[in-house]
Amino acid sequence: MNKGKETYQNIPLPDGLSDAVSRGIKKGRRHMEKKWITAIGTLAAACLLGFFVLRVLPENNLRTPQNGETSPQARMASPDGQTPEAASLLPDGTGIEAQSGSETPSPDASSAAAPETALPSSIRVFGTVTQIEDGQILLENEAEGAAYPQILLNLSEDTLILSGTDCSQKALSDIAEGDTLYADISQAMTRSLPPMANAYVVFCDVPEDSAVPTYAQITDITAGEDGYLRITTDQELILISGEDTAVLSLDGSNTLSLSDLAVGDTILAKYQIVTMSIPAQTNPEEIRLVAKASGAASVESADSAESTESTAASIRVFGAANQIAIGGIKNGQILLENDGENAAYPQVLLNITEDTLILSAADYSRKTIANIAAGDTLYADISQAMTRSLPPMANAYVVFCDVPQDSAVPTYAVITDIQTAQDGSVSLITDQELILIPGENTEILSLDGSETLSLSDLAVSDTILARFQIMTASLPAQANPEEIRVIGKTEIQ
Repeated sequence: MNKGKETYQNIPLPDGLSDAVSRGIKKGRRHMEKKWITAIGTLAAACLLGFFVLRVLPENNLRTPQNGETSPQARMASPDGQTPEAASLLPDGTGIEAQSGSETPSPDASSAAAPETALPSSIRVFGTVTQIEDGQILLENEAEGAAYPQILLNLSEDTLILSGTDCSQKALSDIAEGDTLYADISQAMTRSLPPMANAYVVFCDVPEDSAVPTYAQITDITAGEDGYLRITTDQELILISGEDTAVLSLDGSNTLSLSDLAVGDTILAKYQIVTMSIPAQTNPEEIRLVAKASGAASVESADSAESTESTAASIRVFGAANQIAIGGIKNGQILLENDGENAAYPQVLLNITEDTLILSAADYSRKTIANIAAGDTLYADISQAMTRSLPPMANAYVVFCDVPQDSAVPTYAVITDIQTAQDGSVSLITDQELILIPGENTEILSLDGSETLSLSDLAVSDTILARFQIMTASLPAQANPEEIRVIGKTEIQ
């Protein structure tokens, strides 16, 4: 053993090996020093960037993208399809500040009510064309969590078909199955599967590297303290004009000025960057005037002669209660989940207030949030105004529990018109694209059923619950209700 060790130690070393080892050790040390320097530099840069972001971006102005926005231009996008790649800048280079009260309510803040704002005149949908027939386009969006996995676009002679690239006029014949379309549609739609709605604008030739223009109506125009004009729209979007903002006619042939725009005008706004605040803010590259307020009906008349256009006061959602958070005695929140393939809202956070009605779907008896447990199936009628968080949050008007399996859940609606035909039959026009035609056997009752009413007790603006089992698939739908219960104007605001 000792002899082997002695032989090993007496092995002659090659000339220069010692110098080579020394050079290698020094090189290794220099390499490690460079790695440490690089790591420290990267960390310092990250800290500096974080400090810059916190200083520049307004607090709580980051909005979570809506479900189903998977196209390149919809990345980190708002529901209007725009691309908020970074916080927008004012024309003078300063950061846009979030408007007062624009913070997104936290889902954890159970007592925080969702902001009530002016209802938008249209909804933005997008997807792939799977069928074209008789002036209708079936649009499908297979993205997980898409608000409308399928929707039937009803096109009329007043529907604008435009190129998403340059806003040039197109025809239905320019659209083929497999094309990607963006469309702005009426809030009023059938409750069929898929739902059907009238289309105001359809964008084809959708570019991959640019956002599709936003279709909106102007609700307010004010001059800010900074001297820049702020154009508020019905799409939770404020346009802050700059020196480079082009204002054009729809076809681009006429150059207009900001003074040509007025409240009530319908416009198309093109931009690439938007803040994540509520309402969002942006500096538009271009604004195109679709219709003046006095002639806006020419655009909005995309509703067919068969349809009475109305803006629904509520949206019907349903699903299983996933989580219930009670804040105080009267207020709370319910997270509703719907795993159905065509669910309009896979997740929605119901904001329960002291004015929310919680009713048994079987007999209208009053319930409380304490009667609802995780896993229960609920139907709810909620406000159109909702946060753009994920999941979206909205105030609930009515929540139905104890849902029967063999009967339809009553429809929550507001009467918008009452018409009497020559044969004496009465039609109740509602805001839900639904016409109720009461018959001899239709019962009209107070909400709790203790008082029997008559048709003469019903008036425009009354809020009602209508129970029926069958309705037509027309637009608007028609039904002969078995029962109508009057909620009244004072119980839900």
